[in-house]
Amino acid sequence: MSKMHQEGVTLIELLVTLSVVSMIIAVGVPALRDFIAMNQMSATVNDLVTSLHVARSEAIKRETSVRLCPSTNWNSLMPTCTPLASLAEGWIVVADPNGDAIVVQRHEPLPGRIQLHRDFIDSIDFLANGRLPRIADAEIEFNLLLCDDRGDHNTGGDIAAGRWINIRGTGRPRIYTKRPDVQTALGGCLAHYGPIQ
Repeated sequence: MSKMHQEGVTLIELLVTLSVVSMIIAVGVPALRDFIAMNQMSATVNDLVTSLHVARSEAIKRETSVRLCPSTNWNSLMPTCTPLASLAEGWIVVADPNGDAIVVQRHEPLPGRIQLHRDFIDSIDFLANGRLPRIADAEIEFNLLLCDDRGDHNTGGDIAAGRWINIRGTGRPRIYTKRPDVQTALGGCLAHYGPIQ
């Protein structure tokens, strides 16, 4: 008698394989979501800080004031600053805003999951020397808080999910990433987004 050779997998082998795959997915999907959210936050912060640096350097180079302001028509042929709008809706960098108004740079709205909170009026002006204007002979500073649906979540190493950008009188932006710093800026992300679900 000859033996029959069968090929395939047993039910036990199939169940073990499915359970291993489901464990990998259960661990991998949340990690991938956090990875994507961290990269999106970093890219957004880098874009905003780059625009701040461009505005400051253009003010020095052109020896005139330069403004970074929100613009809801940032992609039009002749974009303008939009009073009472948010930078989250898009922004432009404008040289000589009270004169010829040369648009130096434009940026699209922020990704939908990222919110921007600020403690200043609509725009940030840089003087011809690259500094921020003084009010009543006192230096001013601006604060920008970028948050997403992760709130004040610790992403590891006491690094917050959100970011705080502080611009002091010199006009140089500084990015804060540590949770205690981000939590104190403008009330922290938890105050604006609520607890993480």
